[in-house]
Amino acid sequence: MSLLEIIGFVLTLTAIALAARGHVLTWPLQLVASLLYVWLFAQFNLFGEAALQAVYAVLAVYGWQQWRGNVSQPALPVCYLNKKEWLLINTVGLALTAVVSTLQIQFLPTDVPVLDSSIFVFGLLAQWMQAKKRIENWPYWIVLNLLASGVYLYKTLYITAVLYVLLALLAVWGWRNWRRELVAA
Repeated sequence: MSLLEIIGFVLTLTAIALAARGHVLTWPLQLVASLLYVWLFAQFNLFGEAALQAVYAVLAVYGWQQWRGNVSQPALPVCYLNKKEWLLINTVGLALTAVVSTLQIQFLPTDVPVLDSSIFVFGLLAQWMQAKKRIENWPYWIVLNLLASGVYLYKTLYITAVLYVLLALLAVWGWRNWRRELVAA
């Protein structure tokens, strides 16, 4: 356990708690936490997750812009994926997971290429759904966070493993809060 891991833990937990409440400050905290985790995951040969965190940093800027709203554009409401979006997300997710895991097997010294690739690809898709305030992001996060927690236990990143179990629980809470917002709308 390093200071970097502890700081990333606290920032990530705070950011996702804010996301569950629909608070815009989730995005700057996610930006900083993601940059910290890029460094940490690269040190543990979790290249897919390091790359994922780098993209999360970019998506944090995008999410921040999407959620802010302004005078000419109202804040983004919570909504459902349509059938076409759902089909596209899952088809692209499975295809890209196959491609990324093949590339990892061929070119990187990782011992968990399929899990790492799945977390990478579907994490990107879940982050996009969160930035667009699609309620389905939460079930994806629940599954991804539990899967990632197992990988981090295997890699001896114990505090990060605990973080991802807590993130799965926060995702349950976020899902419940966003469903309430949809019903109230």
